[in-house]
Amino acid sequence: MEYLRQLTNSASTALIMWDFQLGLAGRATDLERLVATSRLLLEAADAEDIPVIWSRHTLPPPELSTPGMQYFMMQKQRASTIADLEPFMQVGSPEREFLSELQPRARDTVIDKSTPSFFVATALEQRLFSMGIRTIVFTGVATEVGVDLSAKHALALGYVPVVVEDAVGTYTLDKQRVGLAALRTWLPVVTAEEIIGLWNEQRDCEAT
Repeated sequence: MEYLRQLTNSASTALIMWDFQLGLAGRATDLERLVATSRLLLEAADAEDIPVIWSRHTLPPPELSTPGMQYFMMQKQRASTIADLEPFMQVGSPEREFLSELQPRARDTVIDKSTPSFFVATALEQRLFSMGIRTIVFTGVATEVGVDLSAKHALALGYVPVVVEDAVGTYTLDKQRVGLAALRTWLPVVTAEEIIGLWNEQRDCEAT
């Protein structure tokens, strides 16, 4: 924890709110807990002036998606051909909207993306660079898909990714357990209480 304390300076940290949308987070197990914990993190981030960045998953029509994403969608929808795919997470669709209980505020940043990595074909890295961000704290859905891929991509790019285990979720308890276990072999996985405690410690030290 001491090493993590050195890495999570609030002045160089951003909070990522990953895919808190009806069609994704809205289907997660234990959603009430996930929303409540994420609200606590938002409040703590605001108290420390930590920037908050929301991902918004936005897909093109299935026929315009990349072959890899087409295959992924076919597996998810159990479709035999691309023509059988139902449009999903497109502009104007209800499932693309943010949860009513947890939405971006005026001071937050919202970045659209179309892959499970937040760094592919988006302005995220440029935004992080301009703010001097070194550490990225991840919340959201799904643990074993976008959170996993984006956190590991961040690690490969030289950032310090931190996953908040009680503020990420997925669609079954088994997937959540396996997803968190896989992440722990690569990067810090902490509780909301732990990361908020680290931020509070820094504030107290700066005040003395």
